[in-house]
Amino acid sequence: MAYDLLISNGTVVTADAVYPADVAIAGGAIAAILPPGSRADAAQIRDAADCYVIPGAIDAHLHQSMRTAAGLTVDDWQTGSTAAALGGTTTVVDFVDALPGQSLTDALAARLDQARPAVVDYGLHMSIQPDIDPGPTGFMRRVSETRIRQMRDAFDSGCASFKMYMAYAGNQLSDADLFRALREVADLGALACVHVENGDVIETLRQLAGTDLAWVSRKENPPVNGLGAGILHALTRPPESEREAVIRAMTAAELTGARMLIFHMGCASATEALGAARARGVDFIWGETCPQYLVLTDDCLRREDGRLWMCSPPLRPQADQDAMWKLVSNRTIDLISSDHCPFNQTQKALGVNDFRKAPNGLPGVETRLSLIHHFGVRRGRIDLQDWVRLCCARPAELHALPMKGHIAPGADADVVIFDPGLSKPLSAGELHSALDWSAYDGITVDGWPRDVISRGELIVRDGRFVGQPGRGRFIRRSP
Repeated sequence: MAYDLLISNGTVVTADAVYPADVAIAGGAIAAILPPGSRADAAQIRDAADCYVIPGAIDAHLHQSMRTAAGLTVDDWQTGSTAAALGGTTTVVDFVDALPGQSLTDALAARLDQARPAVVDYGLHMSIQPDIDPGPTGFMRRVSETRIRQMRDAFDSGCASFKMYMAYAGNQLSDADLFRALREVADLGALACVHVENGDVIETLRQLAGTDLAWVSRKENPPVNGLGAGILHALTRPPESEREAVIRAMTAAELTGARMLIFHMGCASATEALGAARARGVDFIWGETCPQYLVLTDDCLRREDGRLWMCSPPLRPQADQDAMWKLVSNRTIDLISSDHCPFNQTQKALGVNDFRKAPNGLPGVETRLSLIHHFGVRRGRIDLQDWVRLCCARPAELHALPMKGHIAPGADADVVIFDPGLSKPLSAGELHSALDWSAYDGITVDGWPRDVISRGELIVRDGRFVGQPGRGRFIRRSP
């Protein structure tokens, strides 16, 4: 048989095995796994000697062209998905945020139109936010019954997961609304993806920073002098508020039976609470972390320009980072996403005199796969199979992407030829986001994608993007 593409002489790495093999591709799918050096007939051959051949990575948490008070995040669907491809990610899952009074299906249609320039395949989470509900005591901010009913429409349209916030004014759900939305998630068989922090406590502490800064910064030595200090972001989002909210969210999931993924866990005590639930048999709640919690610490927030490193939940001390790697290796954490939320230096400078005005978010869609290889595999914290499980296979399983995340006959031919000997400095000038700075500036990683194949099409060749805007497809996900 003649194939469209043959990847020869590489070492295939899946979540289950590491072995030498050739990978044959035809019609956009993986056609066969052949013995190494097969010399199969193919229109195109890519030699993967001394390289890993892995499934295209899946990043199920990023924010392209997201509306915020600081303006849109700077990566649109074209620049963000191009950066994803160059970093070895062939599928992303972004978000739909409905405007006030807009139906979820209309919001989905608008987001799909916005996503047309995508260069990799994509799915969408549907955000559930408070809307204006005419109740018996007058209009109030809550999740209306109309919005709850619309969740089925979104689900039937291919959104198999729903984002819910336990923090952020305007987005935060009350415990009652969280419970109601989780009931609907359970009925649909969907997945709840939850931002878990105690928003009421955080808002109180943020206000207190303006009136009693000495008390808020009492654990710092010396105490913080001035509201422009980035470390105040972490001090007003303490680990206790995250741990409490994790326990509260898990309780609601257990009461309703809703499948739940806790987003961006970086606090050791909060993640250990998830581990305790696992130990007593809870098998439908999972945890996600992000590279920033495994590579960076709250020392970044103590820099003069610390506002640049503000993200939510915040960066934690070194002890949390060390503990998080153990929680990754023992599988308390199920997957690693980027939470790519890029704000430029001008947007971040809104917080130069008051940290509360700086937008929260860090970049990471291009660097995720290599950071986890460098700081995880190369440093002996995880093995190659864990790496693929965390970045490829497990995201596919949890986010209803059965044709992605695997190297097996019949799967989509999303494949990365990853060169473990290729070094890459992570400066803004070396990366491809529209961002004008890098959260990882000064770090050089060992290991970087050389070639990237999406549905059988070579979109990155020798580290250079050769794909076309608009080739990405929307994936209607169904559990």
